[in-house]
Amino acid sequence: MRTAMIVLAAASVVSAQTADFGKSYSFDERKPKTQVERTVDKLMPSIVKIHGASGLATIKAYATGIIVSDRGHIITLDQILLQSERTRVVLYDGSVHDATLYPADEKLGVRILKISPDKVDGKLQPLWPPVKEKAKYRNGQFVVSLGNCFRLAEFSEKVSATFGVVCGKANTALRYRMADVKYGNDIILTDASNNPGHYGGGLFTLDGRWIGLNMRLLDSKETNTMLSAAIPSRDLLPYLEEKVNGKKREVVAEKVVPVWTGVTLFEQAGRKSPPAYVERVKRKSPGRKLGLRIDDLIVRIDDFSIRSCMELRTVLKKFKPGDEVKVTWKRGTRVMSGDMMLAEEPKK
Repeated sequence: MRTAMIVLAAASVVSAQTADFGKSYSFDERKPKTQVERTVDKLMPSIVKIHGASGLATIKAYATGIIVSDRGHIITLDQILLQSERTRVVLYDGSVHDATLYPADEKLGVRILKISPDKVDGKLQPLWPPVKEKAKYRNGQFVVSLGNCFRLAEFSEKVSATFGVVCGKANTALRYRMADVKYGNDIILTDASNNPGHYGGGLFTLDGRWIGLNMRLLDSKETNTMLSAAIPSRDLLPYLEEKVNGKKREVVAEKVVPVWTGVTLFEQAGRKSPPAYVERVKRKSPGRKLGLRIDDLIVRIDDFSIRSCMELRTVLKKFKPGDEVKVTWKRGTRVMSGDMMLAEEPKK
């Protein structure tokens, strides 16, 4: 009898707790409480799901896009699924729309799609303008990535959200071993996962500012790792202004003045990309003032790792005469570093 009373009392406690839990908390009705939840809810109506074909009519493909105008313009990463006769856009409310494709920007690796706003119930909610300033994200800053991860969302289901931080930046032109990507300038690296389907989605700060367009995962065959990355949204602005608002991009012909270090590298016959060993250093040159000697191995310029002669030349193209860079080099077993003022090549 006593055992039965204990069991009954325990059951009553569990029942009471369950009832209290149900009254105070409901997954369907609760309001967002965190900054991340509020930001995700605010941004969701501006993110679309894109369905198409992967080049073979029988194989379905999927991606994500961002609405950038109330006239139906959507930006996404350029990829093989974007075939005009098969591309469909699914809005936040689950409605499906045919998309017209604009020419891709080969340099950026992005493309504009357009749907008819007249066929949309209600108003489109564009994200405009993207963040224009350079210094609007920093290492360690919290970010949210939105996209149709693994095609989990088909119609009115919400796209996926991942959370992380800005890990740093990299230059894809210098990371040719990592991935075959069209965009060649600085990219944002993040640990907020860009799973398949996230491509073309957005990377946002916690207050909802659009700072990047999600790229494909960067695959490093050297380290067997995958990196999530995004194209800075400020770099998309001229393309968006042209395609969405009809503003012609200004092409400013800059006079490119190559930098001079006075250092000649040792080019090994038969090797396409030999390490950046110093063969000769001219007198009264930046390299001589720095203290470089024959057989020194240059391994870093500022934040850029140097693994070959080609990478060193590519990095130096980012600078102009008068810039000061930090150079790191190996001399035998010693690692040395110093600041070098880049110069313009003397006239002969």
